[in-house]
Amino acid sequence: MKFIFFVLCMITVLLISCGPSRKAIDAKEDSSFNKWINHSKSQLVRQWGQPDSVMPDGRNGEVLIYKEGIDFLSVMNEKYTGPQHSFRKEMFVNSDSLIYHWRAWRRK
Repeated sequence: MKFIFFVLCMITVLLISCGPSRKAIDAKEDSSFNKWINHSKSQLVRQWGQPDSVMPDGRNGEVLIYKEGIDFLSVMNEKYTGPQHSFRKEMFVNSDSLIYHWRAWRRK
């Protein structure tokens, strides 16, 4: 019985450790956002849709704000509504309508 428990523990540890690291996920997100630098605002809006809100950037440009609410547990189990996690993306657009900076983060 102890051997079976040990084997199950080892399998669990291996499965957890084989998943993508936070650093790998961040690198993939950075890459997907960096590709928008020097692209036009209209291209972004065409691809992502209208932003949830827009505010001035203080440099005669604007910040397009996109928000996503994700309930991870409800996605996995259709009957449970767990805590909401939000993902906020801010795309900074200059006066020439070109994206020059981005910022993104997750919140619980």
